[in-house]
Amino acid sequence: MADDLRFSLLGPLRAWRGDTELKLGSPQQRMVLAVLLLAEGRATGPDLLIDAIWGDEQPRTALSTLRTYISRLRGVLGAEVLSSVGHGYVLLGGERDVVRFERLYGEQRYSEALALWQGEPLAGLDGFFAEAQRTRLNERRLAALECRLDADLGNGRHADVVPELTALCADHPTNERMRALLMLALYLAGRQAEAIGVYTDTRELLDRELGVAPSPELAELYQRIISADVALGRPSERVPPRQVPRQLPSDAADFTGRQREVEGMVAALGSGEASALVISAVSGAGGVGKTTLAVHAAHRLAGHYPDGQLFVDLRGSSARPVEPGVVLGGFLRALGYEEPPEDLAERAAEYRTALADRRVLVVLDNASGAGQVRPLMPGSAGCGVIVTSRARLTGLSGARQVDLEVLGPAEALLMFTTIVGQERVSAERGAAMDLVAACGFLPLAIRIAAARLAARRSWSVATMRDRLSDERRRMAELRAGDLAIEATFSLGYDQLDAVHARAFQLLAVPDAAMLSLPVAAALLDLPEPDAEEVCEALVNLSMLESPSPGRYRFHDLLKIYARSRPDDSGVRRAALARMLDFYLATAAAALRLTFLGDLRPDKVVTRSAGLRFADEAAVVDWADEEEQGLLSCLEQIARTPGDELGQAIILLDLTTDVIGFESDTARYERLGDLLIAAAADRADGALEAQARCVRGITRVNRRKLDAAMEDGLAARDLSLEHGDLDTYADALNLLARSAMGRREMEGAAGWYRQAAEVWRSLGDVSNVSVALGNLARTLADLGRMGEALDAAREAEKIMLEVGDGRKDAAAAYQLGVVLREAGHPEQALAELEAALIENRKLKKREWEGATLFRMAETYLLVGSSERAIDHAEDALAVLTNTGDEWGQGMALTVLGRALGERGQPGRARACLTEALKIFDRLDVPEAEDVRLLLVS
Repeated sequence: MADDLRFSLLGPLRAWRGDTELKLGSPQQRMVLAVLLLAEGRATGPDLLIDAIWGDEQPRTALSTLRTYISRLRGVLGAEVLSSVGHGYVLLGGERDVVRFERLYGEQRYSEALALWQGEPLAGLDGFFAEAQRTRLNERRLAALECRLDADLGNGRHADVVPELTALCADHPTNERMRALLMLALYLAGRQAEAIGVYTDTRELLDRELGVAPSPELAELYQRIISADVALGRPSERVPPRQVPRQLPSDAADFTGRQREVEGMVAALGSGEASALVISAVSGAGGVGKTTLAVHAAHRLAGHYPDGQLFVDLRGSSARPVEPGVVLGGFLRALGYEEPPEDLAERAAEYRTALADRRVLVVLDNASGAGQVRPLMPGSAGCGVIVTSRARLTGLSGARQVDLEVLGPAEALLMFTTIVGQERVSAERGAAMDLVAACGFLPLAIRIAAARLAARRSWSVATMRDRLSDERRRMAELRAGDLAIEATFSLGYDQLDAVHARAFQLLAVPDAAMLSLPVAAALLDLPEPDAEEVCEALVNLSMLESPSPGRYRFHDLLKIYARSRPDDSGVRRAALARMLDFYLATAAAALRLTFLGDLRPDKVVTRSAGLRFADEAAVVDWADEEEQGLLSCLEQIARTPGDELGQAIILLDLTTDVIGFESDTARYERLGDLLIAAAADRADGALEAQARCVRGITRVNRRKLDAAMEDGLAARDLSLEHGDLDTYADALNLLARSAMGRREMEGAAGWYRQAAEVWRSLGDVSNVSVALGNLARTLADLGRMGEALDAAREAEKIMLEVGDGRKDAAAAYQLGVVLREAGHPEQALAELEAALIENRKLKKREWEGATLFRMAETYLLVGSSERAIDHAEDALAVLTNTGDEWGQGMALTVLGRALGERGQPGRARACLTEALKIFDRLDVPEAEDVRLLLVS
């Protein structure tokens, strides 16, 4: 069906099947078709299509509406003509007048080519895409007209072409080629004076509008006309066609993605309305596809620059970049100058003169910096420049910066599919996505992996994916012919001086995906301002990325490359130790501000001063920003423990309080596993006891109470053996919390009392308060309300004294729970409200959720079921977000009770049933409480 389709774009967009014209639908639907036709068989993504249709005024339903247009066009044209490729669309087959025009033009059949035009191209279609394409196509028509008129002159039709040339010169007043043809036509028609007048008018116009003189070719023609050179009448002496360089390398047949960047460059460089030289400066890391993008965009723009396209590889990443004078010499020779001047300044001036009245696109690939390309800039607005560089060319005045990043996952998969083939990728889509992810979505890496796979039909996609899974071999696997990721990265690395090469390696030491500036400074052992200067220099060279101010990261493959550089392992270990030391000093400062009276910060000894915080809000912000990096650092230390093991255990202990572990309790527990194993391997019982106390607390929160009890018993015995009273008190507290969770209240009360006494003997009053608060709750459960209230009030009093009258969240929470049990709900709500405020201020999400469901229980006690429902629902939302299953069960239980009191038995039962499932899964005593509620 595709063979009998015809499309016309050189006028209103139309289509025929045989002799029957097809209905193409609304202007928006026709725009979709126009974009696909002009893509000439290349896949087009939805982003470009949506931009072309709606520009900046995209409706919320843009994607679904686009799919509707695609479906309708398939119905008109046939599904085999318009097909999906990855996440894009491609239109194959059918005769297109645009393609036929270019073929006839190339065959010098200019009149036939021009006869294809039926008016303004893409008439009836609006928007930036349609305008850019109209400009490009009109430039091609003008070039064909010039060639046809030149042929007419050669055939002796001098007088016949004068009216047409006069009109064209009026429409294109600065087109010197058209003016030259008019002058020659007038002269050969016997109208010498008018020919001279055209030159005079042209000279005045160019001086007034552009500030330039006529080109040497036009000036020479003028001299020959005023001297009545009889040779001008001979065919060989007509206006010689200018030498038109076509130096662009071939376009990538499988070019994929980058549509937003391409269209932005085409729109900027193809408008023809600029008042100054337009420069697109493309920067990005090695292998990201800068050259491919530049060449592809240049081919798209070629029609806008009928006087030629110049291209040069400046070899800016090599040890010897190409000198500007050498480039200028080559360009001038390509423009018809046989003997360019020797002096650089003279060459640059001659080059600017040569381009003054031409529309030439200059592509400067792989520049070392702005200094290398400044002499290569044309002087007129009629030309355009695309320059690529690994460094961002901020020193290039007026340049439009195009910062090229890796492909998005969808674009990366589409590129891989284009090379490997749809059938193979469709059969192993998951493996294909894993493979492009292993390539870091870097175009060169994807191309290499895809090329290797395409050459080995017996390999599955999974085979290639598995070969890339080992980071130690990934660089070696990403080689194909003369393409190699390692060689590409080495071009950039080899340009670094010793300071930046060292920084490049040290910043790759952490496993963390993101580094803050203070952490980078610790790794580099530099003051922050110096570290920032080094990091920003690496960013400018595209050897490091900075997604936001003061935050840095590597591309995955660049990090692997950096780690593969030969270096002293001791240097890298020292960098990791400095990072740990910085985190420990900062965590101690954070704990000192947020946990008043805690003695642990005073026992921390570090080389680094760490950060200092203005207030609690700053601590919260730091914790949010650094948690992942801090945990990653601890995991790295734990996997390869050295002298820093003790610091790592202390840091994990402080972190569980400063940051909390609700974001990923399983990860915190695994960290405890690693640290305990490391301490046991070293037969260091004191460190093992400390690590078991930390892991035990995470287990209590995960309701793994038997395992937590085992940690507490082991830690108690080990700490006694080594005479470590601080850890012994922690172990007793862990045993008490484990017993409390199992509702073994007598045992819990005994251990809390012991812990409180040890902490008193150590002068650790804040931990005495913690023990007394928990003891109060166990006593309340045992029905000893007087003792419970005394303990809870003593705990609060201690913290008020420590905090100079400021409420402590934990003490207020414990007192609130005990007051409710003791029959004082109004006082309980006041304490719980104070605890809620503090927990929210410190972003203690799990404690916020717990406080909310305790408030719900209290509102239920005073008969306010509606407020109980509100607080229970809030608690459930918070605790679901933190992943606290036991807390979710408690919130669902009180919510079910409150809904029952509100006369909603169906919803109540559903909540209680869900709570029972959670408690049964956790194997905790609360399951029996819920069972009783369900049968009551």
